Amino acid sequence: MTPFQFIYLKKFPSLASTLALVFIILFLSSCQKDPEKLKKISKLNANLGIERAIEVDINYTDSGFLKAKITAPLMERYPQKVEPYMEMRKGVKGYFYNRNGLVESSLTADYAISYENRKLIEVRHRVSVKNNRGEELETEKLMWDQRAEKIYTDQFIKIKTPDEILYGNGFESNQNFTRYRIKNLKGRVSLK
Repeated sequence: MTPFQFIYLKKFPSLASTLALVFIILFLSSCQKDPEKLKKISKLNANLGIERAIEVDINYTDSGFLKAKITAPLMERYPQKVEPYMEMRKGVKGYFYNRNGLVESSLTADYAISYENRKLIEVRHRVSVKNNRGEELETEKLMWDQRAEKIYTDQFIKIKTPDEILYGNGFESNQNFTRYRIKNLKGRVSLK
């Protein structure tokens, strides 16, 4: 590039921008004739900004106390979205702790999505929550509201206790699954 060309582009930056835009348009228009090139470009654009991690451990603390620990074999984070979220498509395990650092309950599910701004985690498919009193909740969908420190669902639930099995629709509990209520009790089976 000659000094005159350099000065000309420096004085008229819009010309440089226009030339770059024309080049991009020509490049993309040439791709329209080749669907395979378009697919490759679309795939690359779709994956931009996705953060992936394998064998993930996430610790949730409050005032220095461990409140929960989430583990997942695969986590994908989408930070460029209007509401950033993390997706765990290969399953998730969670452990909820009391003030003494002891596990009060645990959770497993085949899928989870965490909405970062709302502090809300949704778990789905074969959801199981167990507490240290020998009670187990089974459902297909469960929400964990981190701000309110509660778990809930409007789906069908089954709770096994040492004495009985409870069936219902809708459920709400503290996040440790130690105090709960069934919104619409459908049945009760005594085990004794």
